[in-house]
Amino acid sequence: MKIPANIQSALLSYARVFMAAALTLYLAGERDLSAMWAAGVASVLPPLVRWLNPNDHAFDDTKDM
Repeated sequence: MKIPANIQSALLSYARVFMAAALTLYLAGERDLSAMWAAGVASVLPPLVRWLNPNDHAFDDTKDM
């Protein structure tokens, strides 16, 4: 199954923010996995909400380039 380029790009973006949030907590000395998981999930929510908003065309692949 081939994942479309725009979906793949979005998923990679979510993974980067997730890892950045979790790594930041780890480097700050936090070793609780549930806290790092919560930070990762919280960091993914803003772009996810933006993607779900039909009036926000930032992730619209049909817009004029």
